[in-house]
Amino acid sequence: MKVELNIDPDCREPRVVVYADRMTPEVEALLRSLAAPPPDAVAAQTERGVALLAVEEIIRVYSEGPRVYAQTPAGAFALKARLYEMERRLEGRGFVRISASELVNARMIEGMDFSLTGTIRLSLRGGIQTYVSRRRVAEIKKLFDVR
Repeated sequence: MKVELNIDPDCREPRVVVYADRMTPEVEALLRSLAAPPPDAVAAQTERGVALLAVEEIIRVYSEGPRVYAQTPAGAFALKARLYEMERRLEGRGFVRISASELVNARMIEGMDFSLTGTIRLSLRGGIQTYVSRRRVAEIKKLFDVR
């Protein structure tokens, strides 16, 4: 694939044109990457189509049955991605896995209750309560330097 860049001081908006003799998987992948939502947003399904959710507004991402949802202050939105894909996509953005079915935005944690034996109850922004699985307790304690 050839890539060409032309700097034009008169150009007011970037423009991308793809020339190809036919549609190939490589061209399709290129078009998908160019049309992808900005990295600071997650595409969610709504009754009207697709909504872009700002990553910093997402409180948690969880699976319920076969579906994956992103919880925001505005409500829960269905995602097309799988939970492991969302974990990869949100890596390095303050999200932490707390169970096999849930990721939480660490910046949205308002409190931790250690009174339950073997687990932690998290209080998240918006009055949301959720639990850390036994397998992840040590990881969460280490992350927040709790003994």
